[in-house]
Amino acid sequence: MQVSVFFGRFPFGGVDHPDTTDWLLQTFLKARADPRISHVLHSRLDDTPITMSRNSMVQRARQVKADYLVMIDSDMSPDLPYPGSKPFWDTSLDFLLQHHGPAIIAAPYCGPPPLENLYVFQWANWQTDHPNKDRRLEQYTREQAATLGGIQRAGAVPTGLILIDMRVFERMEPPYFYYEYTDQTHSKKASTEDVTFSRDAGLCGIPLYCNWDAWAGHWKKKRVGKPVLTTVDEVRKDFHAAFERNFQSNERLVILGEGRNGEQEIALGGNPLADRVVEAQ
Repeated sequence: MQVSVFFGRFPFGGVDHPDTTDWLLQTFLKARADPRISHVLHSRLDDTPITMSRNSMVQRARQVKADYLVMIDSDMSPDLPYPGSKPFWDTSLDFLLQHHGPAIIAAPYCGPPPLENLYVFQWANWQTDHPNKDRRLEQYTREQAATLGGIQRAGAVPTGLILIDMRVFERMEPPYFYYEYTDQTHSKKASTEDVTFSRDAGLCGIPLYCNWDAWAGHWKKKRVGKPVLTTVDEVRKDFHAAFERNFQSNERLVILGEGRNGEQEIALGGNPLADRVVEAQ
């Protein structure tokens, strides 16, 4: 049995990052040459808000009766080369074609500095067998993510590079993508559209998967990649270097142009381009 695949992209300001474009070209050609695929279609949408754009892309894929929808954002750098890494398209398509029933699979990636937090979530609780249920979605830590591999279930996944079985939308009600806010003024986000969509799909009985072997880079002010574990030896060397440079306890490195308010503070850092600033106590 052959399937049809619909590629949807969102060129922010009419522009995709070259890494995104290269991946799309290579994957599109690969998909067209795949005997398991009957049709390969594509569409682009540069508009705001992104919630509307994603919902619109789903409708476009439904109109042409696509079996699978691939969504990729304009700032993605798919298939980062790491030891043991595997291509997202090849492994994810193979997985979904063999999966019993509809499912969603996404590439993991991190947010921008200075936090570079994981955009993959797991269900968690504070207590076991407690009558007052305290279940919640919690982000995987960087340390957890650095050691994970294979294709594993998740509680919510990002949408920057995602492969969706279109039968998912037969179990869900529109709008599929929407923001949640902390109060009625909608002045602060509580959940973004990737979390609400994938969480709701999971609650509708759709299995969610993260392809931990296929990390995507996330181009912001730098390409944010897979987390790297910090070892005690590295910490010891940093403290030793700080001691030799005679850093004081009230001294911080400030890198202009990063983080909030144009600054990022790094304690005991070693960036030669940073300005040395002593803060008043």
